Amino acid sequence: MAKPGGYVVRLTKDRYSVFEEAINEYGWFAEAVPAFTHSRNAPLVCFVVDPSGDVSHIARGRRGVNAGTKQSRLNIEDVSALSSPLNAVLVTDGVPGRNRKAVRERFQNGGLLSPRAFEETVDLLARLAPETRRLIKRFSTTTRQRIARLSPEIREGLAYQKEALAGALNLAGIDRSPLSEWELMDDDAPGSFLEGLSEVRMREDPMVMQDMRQVPGYEYLQDIPNAAAAVFADGKDRLTVIMANRQPLEAQTGSDLIYYNQRFKAFIMVQYKAMEPDDDLGSVFRFPNTKLTEEIERMDEFLEELSKVVAEAATDDFRLNANPFFLKFCPRIQFDPDSTGLTKGMYIPHSYWKLLELDDRLKGPRGGRRLAYSNVSRYLDNTSFAMMVKGAWVGTTIPQSNLLEMWMREIIASGRSITFAVKPHNPDPDGDGVSLLNPNLDLDGKALKKDEDRVRVAVLRR
Repeated sequence: MAKPGGYVVRLTKDRYSVFEEAINEYGWFAEAVPAFTHSRNAPLVCFVVDPSGDVSHIARGRRGVNAGTKQSRLNIEDVSALSSPLNAVLVTDGVPGRNRKAVRERFQNGGLLSPRAFEETVDLLARLAPETRRLIKRFSTTTRQRIARLSPEIREGLAYQKEALAGALNLAGIDRSPLSEWELMDDDAPGSFLEGLSEVRMREDPMVMQDMRQVPGYEYLQDIPNAAAAVFADGKDRLTVIMANRQPLEAQTGSDLIYYNQRFKAFIMVQYKAMEPDDDLGSVFRFPNTKLTEEIERMDEFLEELSKVVAEAATDDFRLNANPFFLKFCPRIQFDPDSTGLTKGMYIPHSYWKLLELDDRLKGPRGGRRLAYSNVSRYLDNTSFAMMVKGAWVGTTIPQSNLLEMWMREIIASGRSITFAVKPHNPDPDGDGVSLLNPNLDLDGKALKKDEDRVRVAVLRR
């Protein structure tokens, strides 16, 4: 599990001048520092110490590529200046004795703080410099204790919702770093993962409504109460997300993701299945499994209906496989609010699963069957699956996609949560006069004529 960390950046007089100029002009700064190890999927808080020995700024950091022999590039952004710089001696003296020496050495010479030293430094700075709380409050002891008090069922629900959102951002090509800014605001359990993010807003937001109206079946889903919405932006790209459910997190069942490619009007439906630890094979999924058998039967019934629909004779309607169902087998997902990574797993097409469940290579020593990485000869990983789905090489045909509302109603009725993610493609990469405020209009307010002028992606998760 990726853990957040802290890095003390000691700057010389010359480098501090460059730092201030870069922050004022560009909003970010990069420094070559001694090589260090820290997951790029985990938050890194930077404490900037000026030439006089004062902590002058708090910022978000990210370990970059190698900057030379035994050196790493440290990228610094989202910088906040302290209203009154804190003397580093005052900071180190306030840390409990068992870590004081290590913290003092870091604030004098720079470098990565140990996990425990980072936690204690965060708690101290939150008291000494309240203006830093926006960046560091979620790493405090109070926040960690709140998360620990959540029930296992709620944490599991949050984990799967976060995984769906991370997948949506990955497919949309948008930076996943905002996920690491999640914070539990109080002792009450959130209704969805989105409620802990700063991007959350009312789902009636005009920007949200404009994007979501492009999704088949949204007229039904918009009536679901207690929905949360968020907008993520990365440059000119934007991703609008809505999470809706009729059940609280601890009462939700199943974990499915439905992906809709608006440009090619293709749906993909992924069902997550948790693998369990195994001494011999690492992680395994044991079957027959009553719940999976029932779910496969429902997929078969839905496929029978889809088969009655004839594809259009159009290039955008071409599919290598029009079966939209996939299973994703992955180690049991743990809720880690500090990580932005995607869970490793195996994407298995529905028709391929039909063969695997009868394959004797999956037989265990006692006659049961076990699916593991070592006995599945082929599968799609996160990267290869994304490539297939982005180009709509797999998924429902255009006429078949109109049947999705029937499936969505079944998902809602069964108590699952749904996550929509809609990415309006930037239709103006070369400045040809398309409005970024409304992707359906150009800058003169004229309606775009072709659906091809925009690309939207929707992800639903049950």
